[in-house]
Amino acid sequence: MRVVKIGGAVLDNLERFESAIVGDVIAHGGSDYVNELSEKMGIEVTWLKSPSGVEFRYTPKEVIEVYLMAIMKANKRIVSFLQSQGINAVGVSGLDLGLIKAERKKLVKAIINGKKVAIRDDYSGIIKEVNVEALKELIRIGVPVIAPIAMSETFEPLNIDGDKLAYEVALSLKAEELVFLTDTAFLVNGEIVRSIKTNKIEEFMPFAGGGMKRKLLMAKKSVESGIKRVIIQGFNGRTVIE
Repeated sequence: MRVVKIGGAVLDNLERFESAIVGDVIAHGGSDYVNELSEKMGIEVTWLKSPSGVEFRYTPKEVIEVYLMAIMKANKRIVSFLQSQGINAVGVSGLDLGLIKAERKKLVKAIINGKKVAIRDDYSGIIKEVNVEALKELIRIGVPVIAPIAMSETFEPLNIDGDKLAYEVALSLKAEELVFLTDTAFLVNGEIVRSIKTNKIEEFMPFAGGGMKRKLLMAKKSVESGIKRVIIQGFNGRTVIE
């Protein structure tokens, strides 16, 4: 069982990954699509940083509506590409079949101007449940392509992190391999780090920023949870974490 997460930075260059894109289940992002549509609609894009240093998209009510449209455009871009490669793909979100259930974050903490601030109007969620039986039924039909949208306890759509979505799906399916397709493999001083042992990941954290830091954290958590290996695959090569 192989779960692949397609990052938003590579959505318009899928052909460059050839066989790397193939998986039993695909999760994806789409930040560039969201940013582009937000700009067209005159809605400000705001990224915040958590106290732990991880960046996240601020998603109030007006942004979640744009987010839904843009993310599903990204979803159909992937489905279209896979179909062109002879792969029978089906595009869904976490809302479909109650596939991904999440709890809305009632309070989000962020560092703004050096101060810790509590945000209460964000429509992002913490994944609580993956409907494994429904997912397995979809796998029997084709390759599910899951957009990072979850269903809240009050049946509202929520923004969820694509990397965490891929991790939760891989864990639920007891996958052997989790692959993150992104623009670059993990670099230290401009050189690709080809292989990392999980117990050494903390040594590499000072060299990781933004999304890469999140991927390393997810990789560590994945291997410790029983996933055999995690691959960060970029245009320039790959980093294998075991």
